[in-house]
Amino acid sequence: MSSPRGYDPKSPPAGPPPKRKRGRPPKWNGPASTLTFDIHRDVVANLRKGATKRMAAALAGTTEVRLQGWLRRGREAIEQGKRSRYTELVQDVEKAEAEYQMGLVELSTAAIGDKSMNDKVIRWRLSVASPKDFTVPREAPVAAGNGLGPLFELVTPEQARSRLDEKLARFLEEHDKEEADAAEPPPSKDSEEDADDEDGDGS
Repeated sequence: MSSPRGYDPKSPPAGPPPKRKRGRPPKWNGPASTLTFDIHRDVVANLRKGATKRMAAALAGTTEVRLQGWLRRGREAIEQGKRSRYTELVQDVEKAEAEYQMGLVELSTAAIGDKSMNDKVIRWRLSVASPKDFTVPREAPVAAGNGLGPLFELVTPEQARSRLDEKLARFLEEHDKEEADAAEPPPSKDSEEDADDEDGDGS
């Protein structure tokens, strides 16, 4: 990674910093708005460790918005066939992210043969690092009428409460009916014989 134009990290500028002009209020510290060699180096180093762009930018003293702006300028310059500090940033950032993801892929591959390894965290980190490459798209719910029915149905809280009340009322009604049938005494033998005699006389 080369240093920005006009700056040599091996021979930084010597001498004391310029004095503040008299009568001018001091400036508040804030995120860096200019891409420097130090920011470039820190962003790439943190991305190589697995940091997100937001984390890497904050650790380097800038913001994700600034970092994304520099990367956008670099991609536009690459499309135009130009080279600049921004194109080099794009190349180094993508390389650092790819190196970290490749390390996760190697761990995930090792977990296939080693059943003692839990690869859930590895697969989750890959899906966060590169959703386009490592996230399986969810299938659409199965439409009703194909014999399988829908996988799930979205309902409002009011609809869910109404259906629950209906099921509870049905359950209580069936429960009361079963208790009533159980409480009714079974017919005695005398009443069965009387019923048989009445049937015989009628015939």
